[in-house]
Amino acid sequence: MVVCGCGGSRAAPPRDPFAAADSLRLEGRSSESQIAYRALRDAFALRHDTANLWRAQLWWGEALTENSRRDSARSALDGAMMLAAGDANREGWTRYVRSIFYDRQGKFDSAFADATRARVLARTTGDGRLEASADHAMGRIHSLTGHYAEALDDNTRALALERATAGESSHAVTSELNELGIDYRHLGRFTDAEHALEQALALERAHHNPEGVARVSSNLANVYVATGDDNRALRLMTDALRGAEQTGNVRGEVYVHGDIADLYSRNGNLDAARAHLRAALALNRDGFLAYGRVQSLDALGHVELADHRPQVAVVVLDSARRLADSAGFGRERVTSRAALARAVTALGFRDKALRWGGAAVRIADSLGDPDAEIEAREAHAAALEGAARTGALDEYRRSIALLESWRGRLALGDLRMGVAEPRLAPFEGAIRILVRQGRAAEAFDIAERARARLLLDLMAEHEMGQPHSRPEELRQRLRERFAMRDDVAPTERVAVDRDIAALTDSLNGAERESQESDRLAGASHPAPLPLATVQTEVLTPGRALLSFFWGDSAVYGWWISRSAVRAVRLGQADSLGALVDFLRGAIDDPSGTVAWAAAAHHVFARLVAPLAPDSADVILVVADGPLAYLPLEVLVPRAGGQPWAASRQFLYGPSASVLTALARAPTHQRWTRAVLAVGNPESPTGGSPVWAGSGRAEAWAPLPYSASEATDVAALFQNSGADLLLGRSATVERWNSLHPGRYRYLHFAAHAEINDRRPEESGLVLGSGALDLPAIRRLDLTAELVTLSACETGLGRRVRGEGVIGLPHAFLAAGAQGVIVTLWRVADRSAADFMHDFYRELLAGRTPAAALREVRRARMAGLGPSSHPSHWAPFVLVGAMKGD
Repeated sequence: MVVCGCGGSRAAPPRDPFAAADSLRLEGRSSESQIAYRALRDAFALRHDTANLWRAQLWWGEALTENSRRDSARSALDGAMMLAAGDANREGWTRYVRSIFYDRQGKFDSAFADATRARVLARTTGDGRLEASADHAMGRIHSLTGHYAEALDDNTRALALERATAGESSHAVTSELNELGIDYRHLGRFTDAEHALEQALALERAHHNPEGVARVSSNLANVYVATGDDNRALRLMTDALRGAEQTGNVRGEVYVHGDIADLYSRNGNLDAARAHLRAALALNRDGFLAYGRVQSLDALGHVELADHRPQVAVVVLDSARRLADSAGFGRERVTSRAALARAVTALGFRDKALRWGGAAVRIADSLGDPDAEIEAREAHAAALEGAARTGALDEYRRSIALLESWRGRLALGDLRMGVAEPRLAPFEGAIRILVRQGRAAEAFDIAERARARLLLDLMAEHEMGQPHSRPEELRQRLRERFAMRDDVAPTERVAVDRDIAALTDSLNGAERESQESDRLAGASHPAPLPLATVQTEVLTPGRALLSFFWGDSAVYGWWISRSAVRAVRLGQADSLGALVDFLRGAIDDPSGTVAWAAAAHHVFARLVAPLAPDSADVILVVADGPLAYLPLEVLVPRAGGQPWAASRQFLYGPSASVLTALARAPTHQRWTRAVLAVGNPESPTGGSPVWAGSGRAEAWAPLPYSASEATDVAALFQNSGADLLLGRSATVERWNSLHPGRYRYLHFAAHAEINDRRPEESGLVLGSGALDLPAIRRLDLTAELVTLSACETGLGRRVRGEGVIGLPHAFLAAGAQGVIVTLWRVADRSAADFMHDFYRELLAGRTPAAALREVRRARMAGLGPSSHPSHWAPFVLVGAMKGD
């Protein structure tokens, strides 16, 4: 028989006279609930009502725990245990609450013992709510000690029990969804984490619980940070901090300050990060929140290290390590040691660095947290490199293999690692060693692996639109196994995991086979290809590949011909980035007030000349970092001479592997029409088009020349089949109804919306809405060329190691052979004139790259404003490997 009737998130439904106190507790108003439960305790003591006295005493102790009243909380819980004597159910609930008290202090052995005993007593008394609470407590302990897979098991069981006993919308279910979100995030399952936390947040809002809203908002914000949406994360964190302050939730304030500090640190605002961490430490001055103190110290040590203060970092990190060791906080035991290894490496203590790095790897191997393990291996590799040990390259490669080992989950969309946090350190470390050793080809292969990894999740979406493909069939089976894994008993998971591993291997094999036959392989399956393959299949005589890797600290470049490869460390990333940004600003200024030519020569001297480029007529460019926004055509090889565009043809690509696959693709003769041109789209009611999903506050500016531009392009191809959509007829529906897969050329003279943080919300703005990235990738195109004559269509999210994820790659994924995009805002009339001349060159039989060169030459040779690079340089060609 269940005797407890404790009420709230871990007990039976509240009954008078506890309703008010329980409500305060559930809303996170611990200061007020502390007063209410104490009043109840005093009242029941006078009546000698033992059952209710015990209940009031227990939750008074829990409120004291939440208010960081350590000594008073211990005394209150001791009193509750005495009152529970002889009653198994009361003892179980008391042990559950006491386990919370212990885990707040980092006393996990005691906390786990109490939670385990509480679960036994719950099963003995048949109290499903108590059993769920005990599972919840054990899940929290496993999470805090870094054992996230075990935590997920515990919290999954707790959620099922809470749903069965308390109902789908109960506070207890909300709490479990929040915990599951935390576990999923640490395991890298960000899609699952986001789903669980969004459910929890909706329930907390429905409960009108400001403390719960603040807590879940903070955890959801951490998922947004992990998946790259920093602005959205900061808004949530700011709201969470305000909510914690308003409800007097000191524990919440401590953790949210830490989350905000981490976000600022990731974005380089170290002073703001430091201020938030100091605020967290001040709030937690007595260290009652042991985990909060360890987290704050560990994060502060990382900030000091990032601020090039290794001596200060060592002191702070060692404090964090000692506390993490004494309490058994798993993740912080790893991250503090990894950071210590980096700090003492900077101070020249190589032996100490090796010891800290090796220890971090050993601990990380036992946890199952991918971020912690990668951080440990990066630090150990750096320590080995600093000590000039031969194992450094192998350790960097192990780190790279670990990143790539998550490929099965990444293909399912469960992992979005690399989009927000590319983790380029192991790639850069391996490249640095290989370039120093003169192993240029191997260094290039490592750079290609970085690029291919970062494109995987984007590419998976394209193939998911092919429901009958073998890889998609395997992905579906993988999804089913992953879903099954959460529902079977732990003893059965070994077999499920074995199936997952086998299916992942099969998926990899199927994609390799698809590469040989799929005409879209360059975009759908961006597996890295060896340099020898690139040289053989792409670098015909007269062609060269210019490739860059923009790392955290340095920039590397390759000049590759059919028979040779040269690699050079070009300089520090920060200083070179400043040079590129200055030149970008100069050529984007049509007034000509900045002397762009001198800057263009300086950039050539720093980024290209050290590679000793030869006289190749066609240059294939794999840009990276700030170079993704700079047309290399403007670079000036000789002081006072002509820009590179006057003598060379340029093709750009997201990776050499993608360019190779595009070169392999067979030429299609499915074209029944020459061109489909779109110009000056208008809304169905007239005026500027509207795209609700873009979030724009202002209307789109009219494009008076875009209609004549599209009309002009269509007129040039009238004899071979041209279709034209203007104004109100230029809608997404009408464009799709014309079957764009049958056109050789697709031309858009329209606005584009580029969302840097959420690339999937980028698109071309048509009359009825947007042709966005997901819709583009679902198309089945054969176009030789797609021209995006709109403002900044080549932009998008700049992802280190890959370049820009945006419109051009979406069209390549859909089957286009090449895409012309713009890298900055172009005057409407200037764009129309440029496009007229460009298509005229195509009609004369030139390839797209050669046609661009001829138009640029003509502009440079002329007089007046059109000779400035702001008019001829923004148009660049991505892909288009045939015939150039």
